[in-house]
Amino acid sequence: MNEPRCVLALIAAAIFLSGSAMAAAAAAPSDPRGVVVEDVRNDRPAFMVRVGVDRPDHVYRGGDEMHVRVDAERDGYLYLLYCDAEGNMTSLFPNQLDQDNRIKAGSAVEIPGPGAPFRLRIAPPYGREVLKAIVSLAPLEPKQVKSLVAGAGTAEKVGGVKAVYVEMKNQPATWAEHYVATTTLPPEGSAAEPGSPATLPAGGTSQPALPAGANAGGPQSLGRRVGVFIGISDFRDPAIRDLRVGYKDAVVMADAMRRFGRLDESTVLINEQATLGNIEQAVRRWLPAVTRPGDTAIFYWSGHGARCADDNGDEKDGYDEYLVPHDGRLGDIETIRGSMLLDDTFGRWVQELDGRRLAIILDTCHSGGQTAEEKSLGKGLDVGPAVGGGAAFDFLDGEMQRAKDIGQQDTVLLASSQAAQVSFERREGDLSTMTYFFVAAVVSANRPLTITDIYGQIRPQVAEYVEKTFPGTTQTPVLVDNLLGTMYIRP
Repeated sequence: MNEPRCVLALIAAAIFLSGSAMAAAAAAPSDPRGVVVEDVRNDRPAFMVRVGVDRPDHVYRGGDEMHVRVDAERDGYLYLLYCDAEGNMTSLFPNQLDQDNRIKAGSAVEIPGPGAPFRLRIAPPYGREVLKAIVSLAPLEPKQVKSLVAGAGTAEKVGGVKAVYVEMKNQPATWAEHYVATTTLPPEGSAAEPGSPATLPAGGTSQPALPAGANAGGPQSLGRRVGVFIGISDFRDPAIRDLRVGYKDAVVMADAMRRFGRLDESTVLINEQATLGNIEQAVRRWLPAVTRPGDTAIFYWSGHGARCADDNGDEKDGYDEYLVPHDGRLGDIETIRGSMLLDDTFGRWVQELDGRRLAIILDTCHSGGQTAEEKSLGKGLDVGPAVGGGAAFDFLDGEMQRAKDIGQQDTVLLASSQAAQVSFERREGDLSTMTYFFVAAVVSANRPLTITDIYGQIRPQVAEYVEKTFPGTTQTPVLVDNLLGTMYIRP
């Protein structure tokens, strides 16, 4: 038996990334890793899938063993694909040694499983690699499975993957996917192969080593800290009511976090910059590229929020929530779904940040109000024609709980108001109410502040200000905490 040239040495058979079967000479029309990550993706799944590896930093050295775990929210059939540092690709599961690829909701599939006659062992080539899990509610046809696992060349293999995706893409409720990027390095003390790919993920930035004991969770264990700040006051659709201070919120929040929150990098998108495409670029591509597992990411949004009818059955209340980008458009349900940032979609984007500590801060609300200071879309235009008034807005709340159920944790959501409340811009016209008190807490503190500290401080301040300034109304911030440890906003 020939030794596999990429990742695996199998005790019984070489089933994963065999050099002879996956020769790099058969070049794909595009980078296979890009195809598997970008082209074969489902941003509107009806259920969640998570694939994880046994190294928190996703870094392996030659000779290390890799252990993979896949969790799914629903019963289905698992197909696990792997692209190595040279673009060689194969199916890890199912394989010649194990054809039973059923996966049960709440019961993880481990590869290799207990007593499996093979091991996954790291070998050359080294560099950035991608592991993707696809779970379908029904088994793929034999010819589809063959297109995933058969063939002697990368181009043929990628073509098979894309062919399967083409058949599934119009049925987003029937399948879901998730991937992790890993980095493989030569064995400790050995020289890298000549011409081997860079050892950092694409777009990554080298960082100094953390001090001893840095993983203890204190302010010195922050790793890299990166933020995305979005604020929208002006909207392209004339039917959407403009706001006064949304863009100011993002600028002021980003400045406070740069000065006092020890951000290494940040991106600010305001008004016409904050299109749906630019927001996706910042969250789905830029944030994962400039961070790695163990780092901290902060996402802030100030603007409109609303909701529309759920179309895939994943929402208990029957509605999907959405945030309104600059180019969002009201209209029929398809127009709304095609131009707004749905919570299903954002929840899938958040999975790209698996392994990072993530804070999501939303100064928005369900658009039910009509006074000048309330963040409403406008009279009669609250949530589109498919939904009645009086609805609760709980953007990402359910998605975060579901992600936690399949093992993705270390996330926290701070929302400016409870589900059935509205959020206010301050009557003074400077900032939105929650953002004002949040920034004041960060700037005035003389000690490290966690997000829990800030929440405890601003919750009564926001409620008191709104009750006094807008009699007969209430606004109460909410914290949804799935953190594994402590998150410092001001270290």
